[in-house]
Amino acid sequence: MKVSKRSLFTNPTYNKISSIPVSSQILFWLGYFTFNTVRWGSFYDDYLYSLKSNIIEFPFHILLSYLFIFYLLPKLFNGKGIEFFTLLFISLGLTLVLKFQITYFFTSGDVLPEFAGVTSKIDLTYAINVILGEIYVIAFVTAIKLAIDWIKQREYLTRTNEILLESELKYLRSQVQPHFFFNTLNNLYSLTIDKSDKAPDLILKLSDLMKYFLYETGKEFQTLKNEVSHIKDYIDIEKLRYDETLKVNFNISGKTKKIIVKPLILIPLVENAFKHGARNSTKNGYINIDLKSTKTLLDFRVENSFEKQTKKIKGQIGGIGLTNLKKRLELNYGPDFYSLDIIEKKNKYIAHLKVKL
Repeated sequence: MKVSKRSLFTNPTYNKISSIPVSSQILFWLGYFTFNTVRWGSFYDDYLYSLKSNIIEFPFHILLSYLFIFYLLPKLFNGKGIEFFTLLFISLGLTLVLKFQITYFFTSGDVLPEFAGVTSKIDLTYAINVILGEIYVIAFVTAIKLAIDWIKQREYLTRTNEILLESELKYLRSQVQPHFFFNTLNNLYSLTIDKSDKAPDLILKLSDLMKYFLYETGKEFQTLKNEVSHIKDYIDIEKLRYDETLKVNFNISGKTKKIIVKPLILIPLVENAFKHGARNSTKNGYINIDLKSTKTLLDFRVENSFEKQTKKIKGQIGGIGLTNLKKRLELNYGPDFYSLDIIEKKNKYIAHLKVKL
């Protein structure tokens, strides 16, 4: 999410989250005042004069700093450069005159005691020192304010991106469910048309899968064991539609109970094998699924036979599952932590997923 300089000073939400507590501001100014009083008291060897001088100066420092940060600087970033410099020049000029008058009458006739000789009028030296001093304080305070705002803005953007990411992932996961149930209901429809005795078993398996979708897949992580159980249920549902001509092998290597993964990252590859492989194979169809897991790597390979179709089978929908999976892998793991290779050979289709755990 890109934030322009203009929006940085005009966005009400940003102004709200970037505000600094009043107590912190008071502590800052008290600390700065104390430091300056001690520093110039040591320089003058006159702490009373330094105290009086800083009591006069600091109201100007504070007023100019807040005027600059909350009124003048937004004008500059909103493209009102002429107005910004005009008001800044007027503010510094008024400060110069008022500061001279107050210092002259309430502290000493010498308004610039750190220089040799007595300065009792507004001359070039006095004007340069006062203006540079005020600019120094304004710049110092503004730098602190902008640094704090930048940090808080980064935190705000991070939280916002996390919320957007989570929303997108939930949306993508929600797409998997209707996509999956659409295919399964097609299976059930075919069985009921044929008045197959397999239909009740399919309904029972489908019920178990619905419970899984409703109560388990909303979690951020899922055990690999549960994912494997889900895949087995899906395979059982699909096998109800086929006779012994379709061979399905599911080989598991490694522990699955303590391995955690993101939900629903394996089933789309299995679903795709049945949808575009088994259903398009007229004879000697097969699906080989190999799962290998270690503490650091999940290796999932699905190979299926297929026959190229000259015509698209009516009712088939393609692309949703794999496209969805690729987006979720990208968002969940990032390009450096997974690889997904899709290989098409003669009468053979291979999907190979590796995920760093």
